[in-house]
Amino acid sequence: MGDLSKNFSRSEFKCKCGECEQVGPDPKLIPILQDVRDHFGKPVTVHSGHRCRAYNESVGGVEFSQHPLGTAGDFTVAGVSPRKVQDYLLSKYPDTLGIGRYRGFTHVDVREGKGRWDKR
Repeated sequence: MGDLSKNFSRSEFKCKCGECEQVGPDPKLIPILQDVRDHFGKPVTVHSGHRCRAYNESVGGVEFSQHPLGTAGDFTVAGVSPRKVQDYLLSKYPDTLGIGRYRGFTHVDVREGKGRWDKR
């Protein structure tokens, strides 16, 4: 049981640098990830939530990344391809969110407006 939702805890979104103070996660992000978890009925692993600017740069994050703002999550769903996850998010949120597909994970963020990309 999580402290943010039924299945998510604040600790899952901490910066991996181990030194900075946590920002976020944005409260609008959690229901989206919980929805993905509930829809597929399988565990969701958050691989990257908040990233301080230094850590974001060290992992090759883009200049205007949503991660330093605490508004983004990179995640996988156990046994579900990033394509299927992205397809679900695109069908559910056609005109909002940042939704990106990568070879091994899905990115979602709660930016103002809409962003789409495929970096397989």
